Amino acid sequence: MRVVVVGSGVIGLSSAYNLARMGAKDVVILEKEYLSYGSTVRSASRFRVHFWAEENSKFALESKKIMVRLPSITGWNILVTTGGYLWLLFNEDEVKVFRKKNKMWDRLGIAGKFLSPSEIKERYPYVYVDDVLEGFFGPQNGSCFHNYVAFGYYKAAAKLGARLFEKSPVEKVLVEDNRVVGVELPGGKVEADVVLLAAGAWTDGLLRNLGINLPTEPERKEVALTEAYRYFIEPLIIDFGTSAYIGQALKGEILGSLEVPVKSGLLPLENTLDFLVKWARAVYKRFPLLRGARVMRCWSGYYSMSADSSHIMGRDPDWPRGLYVAYGDSGHGFMMAPLIGKLLAKNILYDEVDELMRPFLPTRFKEGRLIPEKLVIG
Repeated sequence: MRVVVVGSGVIGLSSAYNLARMGAKDVVILEKEYLSYGSTVRSASRFRVHFWAEENSKFALESKKIMVRLPSITGWNILVTTGGYLWLLFNEDEVKVFRKKNKMWDRLGIAGKFLSPSEIKERYPYVYVDDVLEGFFGPQNGSCFHNYVAFGYYKAAAKLGARLFEKSPVEKVLVEDNRVVGVELPGGKVEADVVLLAAGAWTDGLLRNLGINLPTEPERKEVALTEAYRYFIEPLIIDFGTSAYIGQALKGEILGSLEVPVKSGLLPLENTLDFLVKWARAVYKRFPLLRGARVMRCWSGYYSMSADSSHIMGRDPDWPRGLYVAYGDSGHGFMMAPLIGKLLAKNILYDEVDELMRPFLPTRFKEGRLIPEKLVIG
């Protein structure tokens, strides 16, 4: 059986590795550009376990367990840090929601801690808190280096026989008698018994060519990076007042983004002055000592946003046999990828639907079983 994985982001690579590990003899990865070209290489490299939807928190918790063990799995040190996430809250409604959700997180063993402004100032004296009502600290959350995660999965998959072909854009999934038979590239066809579409924001187009329309849309997101400083920002700080997130990269650069009005669709991957000015103002307000910091570069990437802001994985029985998807991650794909790849491989090879996977099947949209996720960052 040949499995073609379309897309070499961390989800596609995790899936390819797990497929090969579980016994698939012919795994081919087709990438339109270069290894991890899409959202993976543009990631902020963070992971967390705190989500509004319990299904997402459970999934993220199990995925994190794999993520932190990746060095022993792939042989690549992914530079894991667990400085936590600190949400800054500015009104009673925000605090009330976090207190309610913390009961659920406590039940899952991942309760966080509420901090007063004075406690925040004592822990993190560099943060301006005069306008903050309360903070919520999730110590289980952290970061790693996205490229080492991706390259590690690729190298591990290649050792097991998986093959990667870059500059191989898939234009169409080929179907005969309601069964997948391969994919079409500009230079010809590649035969396949199974096709896994893990191409992020570009997945929609391939599905629409098959008459399949899932409620997803790509949204362009922008990220900025400053010059390097001595390491001092331990947690990732999410500012509900400005919608900005701000953290520090391992080499010392200040990194982050914030929400700005965007148009959906595959917009050019470019940056805007509007974003940069708003993010800079948010940084200067929350970190007064960073006034005058020099922005070294900006970049953009896509969030593949689903209708409920939760990821989509698996298949619909009404689809052509052998067709699977893994996308619509709504900004959570990097952190969910280790478990997505593992459970998808079981689903493809053994027709097994794990209980953690079941809520995220594409059938949930027509069945009205949405997983509304409101805690989307960025």
